Amino acid sequence: MKADRQRRAPLYEALVRHMKRNPGNFHVPGHKQGRVFDEEGLKLFGSVLSIDLTELSPLDDLHDPAGVIAEAQALAAEAFGADETFFLVGGSTAGNLAAILSCCNPGDVLLVQRSSHQSVFHACMLAGVRPVYLGTRVDEKSGLDQGIDPEILAEALERFPEAKAVVVTSPSYHGVVQPIDRFADLCHARGTPLIVDEAHGAHFGFHPSLPPPAIRSGADLAVQSTHKMLPAMTMASMLHLRGKRIRRERLTRWLRILQSSSPSYPLMASLDLARKLAATEGRKRLEDVLSGLAAIRERIGGLRRLSEAVGPLPQDPLKLSLQSETGTSGFRMAEWLESRDCFPEMADHRRVLFTFSLARPGRAEERLLSLLSELDEHLAEMPKSPPLPLPPFQRWRVGEGLTRWMDASGIPVPLEEAVGRLSADMVLPYPPGIPLILPGERWTEEQALFLRQVVEAGGRVRGLSSVSPLCVSVLE
Repeated sequence: MKADRQRRAPLYEALVRHMKRNPGNFHVPGHKQGRVFDEEGLKLFGSVLSIDLTELSPLDDLHDPAGVIAEAQALAAEAFGADETFFLVGGSTAGNLAAILSCCNPGDVLLVQRSSHQSVFHACMLAGVRPVYLGTRVDEKSGLDQGIDPEILAEALERFPEAKAVVVTSPSYHGVVQPIDRFADLCHARGTPLIVDEAHGAHFGFHPSLPPPAIRSGADLAVQSTHKMLPAMTMASMLHLRGKRIRRERLTRWLRILQSSSPSYPLMASLDLARKLAATEGRKRLEDVLSGLAAIRERIGGLRRLSEAVGPLPQDPLKLSLQSETGTSGFRMAEWLESRDCFPEMADHRRVLFTFSLARPGRAEERLLSLLSELDEHLAEMPKSPPLPLPPFQRWRVGEGLTRWMDASGIPVPLEEAVGRLSADMVLPYPPGIPLILPGERWTEEQALFLRQVVEAGGRVRGLSSVSPLCVSVLE
């Protein structure tokens, strides 16, 4: 990687040059670089509106890049270790959709990690694939999903040699990293492409203490939410491609279909700048953040009731998952913290998750530790929740094509009455957005009990009515 080249941000620089020319603006968008906008909103939006432009000749075209966008994407590919990188303005969702649609035709077999994000299953619906779901392991002590056992993947590849691709998620929301290099070896021995939803791993590879990125571990395609762990704007993401197993021309066609024909220049420029910062200052900034996190973890180790959830697989050190030894749910802990203006990334029935980035918390670091010490004391008096074992996914299972359920009509029934019936909807605790049940799957008592306890513990569930009685949609 050429350090001098990485100090440039060609797309951002082109936007600034154009802004300084004070050009005659007779094109969209209608706010005319902020010349007409709500007066109150302009105080915050003004500087961004000045570079919120359209596909003018000096600014290139995302869907046919030949200028500054092409240069910015090439610099990103160099920084992240890809053969080619594509900017995404529709989040990792757009990348996951395009990745699967570019590999599969209707009726094709696709091997899919069952604990994937909902966007992966939406892609299965749109592609009309025949999914084979790969179950994952859960560490009993920490309760963290440990991903797919390589033996299960090997078994599924042996059983379904016609599979068009394998889709896995690494790292998980809680930062658990799967052995992508082993998965790649298994897939490539059969010529099968490996697609990795790496939404939470955009920072990997910029410090030796972090796990290696998927694209450098053998993945054919990796999708990253740059905005989650690097300093880009929300929705700004990247898709990295390596090798020849995935057809580039088909991938670019699907990206044109799925993404807006009027992509946001501020979002794309933020990707350009996030890459520049990570490539030129990432190691130094991460060194500082990791040092601060080591001190935080040392202090947490001295608490009596709070502890970090750690499983046997490598974990991203920028994710801090805390659980209570007293049985208080993560939802209750998050509620307590938010009432004191401390907002964690997410909570579930067991843990509360804190996410760090290239920005060291600074003074907020001491305040966080002070609040955690206070919470540690309050846990003795806070409500307890029964342990909620996540209903397990099967070792591997041939699923029905999800497309057939897209137009299926469902009827609402109380949650307990759904047991034994087929779900009409995708039902998922959110976050993290992993479906507990998919359309066409049969409800079990374990699933119904788990969701009721999640709601009672303070969690949110998409696909489940929030009024009493709790209802879900089942097939007639």
